Amino acid sequence: MKSFHLIGVAVMATALLNSCSIMKNNKPAEAPADTARPSAVPVAPVPDVSAQQTKALLGEWSITEANGTKIIVNGENHPKLTLGAVSGQPDILRVIGFNGCNHINGDWKIDGSKIIPSGNFISTMRACPDAPYELTVNQALNSVASYRLEANDLVLYSAAGTPVMILRSRNLSFLNGAWRVTAIHGNPLPATAKVKIVVDIDECKVHGNTGCNVLNGEIVVNLDKGDGLEFKNLAVTRMLCPDIATEQDFLLALEEVDTAVRGGDDSEALLKDTQGNTVIAMSRLSADQLADE
Repeated sequence: MKSFHLIGVAVMATALLNSCSIMKNNKPAEAPADTARPSAVPVAPVPDVSAQQTKALLGEWSITEANGTKIIVNGENHPKLTLGAVSGQPDILRVIGFNGCNHINGDWKIDGSKIIPSGNFISTMRACPDAPYELTVNQALNSVASYRLEANDLVLYSAAGTPVMILRSRNLSFLNGAWRVTAIHGNPLPATAKVKIVVDIDECKVHGNTGCNVLNGEIVVNLDKGDGLEFKNLAVTRMLCPDIATEQDFLLALEEVDTAVRGGDDSEALLKDTQGNTVIAMSRLSADQLADE
């Protein structure tokens, strides 16, 4: 591990203020009997503004632009930042990042819309042959001074107010887990088909059963869209089954998938093509249901 300055460390002087209370021995005068004493006014609780601010920033963010450079989908080497809460410190964000080659981590203090470094960032020391964004990301992080939330984007600014980094929230974690395919191109599948997949967004893997053969493949999350999803390098075993047509329909539909969205709730998911048409509808399987399949 090596330490490098992403943002200059300010030397802060802390002033200790001593306060004292003065006790009076004189007994306060009693109010006249005919004077009404005011009733106590309930005080509304003051919201924890710091906690509210940092909560909106929590989660994993994909870096889509740094210092004016568009960062295109770069597979598993795509730069990202994960912002986490620090117990007992509602105004502090734990920053865990990846610049396309090395992992970095440190803390930010959130003060309104300002971002103040809280100590130095540290980094791993890999030398990568293919890391086109490493230097750009590091330079951008070095100049972060404030932020603004815009829809699904988190925009980071320099002290001069210039955008230095744009991050986009990854919205596909709801897909993690096991799913039964209930319809392909709007055509419901019979329960006996038992077409299912298990998705792991973090590992970019998918496996399952086509209703006949075992399926394995890879997932590409299109970070430019946030909800963009592609299935790649799909491989299946080669058993022959009576309902081979359903398998073919399913595999072809997987190749059409461009985005993924929730259905009515977290128990349903819809995989759509580039035109926004639903090509695959799925319902979530519990661990027990998956074991019974």
